[in-house]
Amino acid sequence: MNTSSGLQAASALIYTGPCRLKSVCFVADTAKTPTIRVEDNITAANTNIRAWGRACGGTEAAGGAVNFIMKWTREDNMICDNGIYATLSAAEGDYVIEYEIL
Repeated sequence: MNTSSGLQAASALIYTGPCRLKSVCFVADTAKTPTIRVEDNITAANTNIRAWGRACGGTEAAGGAVNFIMKWTREDNMICDNGIYATLSAAEGDYVIEYEIL
């Protein structure tokens, strides 16, 4: 079953249990450059990292923002045995994580 974290704005436990990571969409606030780390874990252990990225907020006059978006297919096999935990470097952006419960 496919599901989503919903809109998140802080580090959080997204799901506990086996699942497959499908996508991460991360956008930053204007003039901010936070990072996101997505782990196969239920805490911010900084182990079993599945995805990492930086979003750079920008102004419309400067050409807009550079956002971090990654998608994986079933063949990419992004299995998370323990769950999904997302860590933001600062509360300066928003993200949505899509995953499939196994």
